[in-house]
Amino acid sequence: MESPASGPPESTTVLRVGIDRASRRGRWIGAQLRAHRETAGVKGAEIGKRIGRSGGTISKWESGDLIPRPAEMYYMLEIYGVRNEARDTLMRRAEEARQPGVSEVDVSDSTADHIWLESRAWRIETFQTVLVPGLLQTPEHAREVLMAWLPTATSARLARAIAARELRQRRLSGEGPLELSAILDEAVLRRPVGSAETARAQLRFLVERAALPNVDIRVVPFAAGAHAGLTGAFDVLQFRDEDDIVYVETRGGLMYLERPAAFAGALRRLEAVALSSQESVAMIGEIAGEIR
Repeated sequence: MESPASGPPESTTVLRVGIDRASRRGRWIGAQLRAHRETAGVKGAEIGKRIGRSGGTISKWESGDLIPRPAEMYYMLEIYGVRNEARDTLMRRAEEARQPGVSEVDVSDSTADHIWLESRAWRIETFQTVLVPGLLQTPEHAREVLMAWLPTATSARLARAIAARELRQRRLSGEGPLELSAILDEAVLRRPVGSAETARAQLRFLVERAALPNVDIRVVPFAAGAHAGLTGAFDVLQFRDEDDIVYVETRGGLMYLERPAAFAGALRRLEAVALSSQESVAMIGEIAGEIR
């Protein structure tokens, strides 16, 4: 998120989950298939002939619009020379991608996409201007936020959305937990959401989460003035075996940008003006104590 004065904008790929036909999961599988085919030096038309499919079908598989059946995918990977653990991993990911949602929680495809991405990330860096990140929300706080965002939502829809947040939050505990670095504008802490009890409980929950070894919460105080995050909230999802992805939520859809350098730079500048972790936790506790 750079100002125009910083030079010409970098070319950026944007994928809008929930708007495009292909899910984020399908696009990832397709990109892997295309990369393996190109590495093997096989043309799309050639692989189509060998497995009895049209070139158009191969193209749809590689774009993520369609996901091949297990037998077709296995045969393709054999032709590409992808075997053993690499093949088994991709086959497993393709099976996950075929699922319309998450088995434990009935959610939309776009939400299932995001949960799937988070399940594969090892670290997330988030900056928030007005909202507590979903990974750190209490159910009561989440309900208030969702009711404001979707005032006509049924109680059943709200319950599903809250359950999805709770499912995502499991990544912060247990074996191999997700590393989370959250930078919050002071406005996030001071905006009253729900009753005084709900607001206090949310802030105290942040203090509890900050005590986890894999969670770091820092606050950009009002005293910092103008800062690198004034253009809005975003997440950077980091993966061990592929490029990082930036996630931005909008009313028009969930956006995933595949060139995160500008956002990573903004995070580093936000860290430079944020309070330390200890100072941030102290501020959160003080604000919780001020709520009456």
